[in-house]
Amino acid sequence: MASGLTPKGEALYHWDIYALLYAPQEVYFGHETQVNVNLIETVSLPDGSERVYLSPTKRRGVERRALLYAPVERNGQHLYLTDLLNCGIPNTCGRENCPVCRVYGALVTERRGNTERTTFIGRLTHGGGVSIPAWQPLEKQRAMHPSDLRRESGEEPQPFRRQYGAPGLLFPVYNHVLAASEREFRAVAYAFLASLPRLGAGNPKGLDLYEDETFGPYLVLDRYKAPLGRRVVLPPTLKDPGEALAEFRRRAEDAPEGGALFQRHRGRAALEALRRLAKAFVEEDLPALASAS
Repeated sequence: MASGLTPKGEALYHWDIYALLYAPQEVYFGHETQVNVNLIETVSLPDGSERVYLSPTKRRGVERRALLYAPVERNGQHLYLTDLLNCGIPNTCGRENCPVCRVYGALVTERRGNTERTTFIGRLTHGGGVSIPAWQPLEKQRAMHPSDLRRESGEEPQPFRRQYGAPGLLFPVYNHVLAASEREFRAVAYAFLASLPRLGAGNPKGLDLYEDETFGPYLVLDRYKAPLGRRVVLPPTLKDPGEALAEFRRRAEDAPEGGALFQRHRGRAALEALRRLAKAFVEEDLPALASAS
């Protein structure tokens, strides 16, 4: 097969996750270092403003790591999924029963044991991450980081500082899965939820779903054969958090109700759907992998 995957008997759907995350504390996303200062990653907009940037590539890596280190029990031994399947980054296993490789993709360039050279095309893509509102940098010195750097000239030590994004920043993020069964999407749901407290570099870290009494969690989950609903993607030029919330709600409501071609869950219903899928991944898929390995 051109995809590298054997056809299954389960129906295939496209899946979209749209979410508005917020920082409950200051956050740091590593970028580069200047003299005595670790800079946070930012992007520049056409109006000249800078925004903190939660890179989709970094978010993808955190999700994948959350999957690889999912705990598995086999014959009374407690393992990580990465050890059970001998799958990692960048050394993917390329097995058809690997829930990570099936969705994130795999590349095996030479035969390893019973695994032939193969390629799985990744079907999961990530987007978004431009923060709202505009960035006001915070520079702080933390005890858990190196506190001083001495110059060769013997001058007084200079503080070692780090830039942070302010608490309360909003981050619109999006995950899109191409033609996957519900069983395959379970791993994506688990990884998305498990990654939230682990997003960021160093300490503190972690983001959460923004929530209010009007909409509940700012989360949308689409499952569809045809893309009939409005994409809940926020313009990066939005400057006011209130405008961003209103735009998210407006776009989330722009979708047909019911039908076999398109289904949309919003707010609490979307979160419960992801939790149900993540639970099935832990209670059904991981034990099945352990039994088969």
